[in-house]
Order: sequence, then C-alpha cells, then structure tokens
Amino acid sequence: MAKRRPSGDGMVRKREDGRWEGRIVVGHKKNGDSIFRYISAPTQKELSVKLRQLTEAYKGVDLTEESNMSLSVWLDKWLDKYMAATLRPTTLNGYRRSLELHVKPYLGNKTLSKITLLGFLLFLCGVGT
Repeated sequence: MAKRRPSGDGMVRKREDGRWEGRIVVGHKKNGDSIFRYISAPTQKELSVKLRQLTEAYKGVDLTEESNMSLSVWLDKWLDKYMAATLRPTTLNGYRRSLELHVKPYLGNKTLSKITLLGFLLFLCGVGT
C-alpha cells in the first residue's frame, strides 16, 4: 500500500514512460475546481527537489482564473474598479501615466501567474538604476 503524502505536499506518480510527475494545487476556479501546476523529472529524487521548490514558490499564493490575464489588463482593471472612486482625477491620471511609462513596457505583457518575486525584484533593480 502506498504511503500518503502530507496535505499540501502535492502529488507524485510514475508515468508510463518511466518519468516521474508531480503536481500541486495553487488556487481554485470560481466553480471550486483546483488549479494545478505540473512538473516532471527523470527520477523520484529529482522530482522531490523540484516539487519542494515549486511548493515554496507558490507558498501563500492562491491563484484564480483571473491569474491568466496580463498585468497590463489587471492594472487597468484595478485603477478603474478600485482606485477611481478614491483618488482625485489628476492623481489617477498620474498613476496611469507612471504605469504606462515604467511598468507596462517591462511587465505588462506577462500573465499574473508568471510574475515571480525574483522577476519583480529584478525589475525594480533595473528601474532604480
């Protein structure tokens, strides 16, 4: 009988082609279905290392279906839906201009689920110089 993995540790299985596959739950859709991220490796030991890294990368993150939209689209939605009611028009325009000039050219076309802390920190270092 196979041993159960602790909750939140992901799933590990050996595929028919001999490679090992792992998956973790990184969020949920509006209907409650899970959103998974998959990885594979030639050996179970390598998969365990990769799975641990993937789990750490998504720790504290709960993705939704909106995670597939680009950062540019999300920023526009954020400004229009949440910030427009609380900011003066000139401040809102200043935010839009700053995002158009400094953020969207570098990160605007990336999907929300693909933006990592490391990628964001590298972006900040590049802008700060």
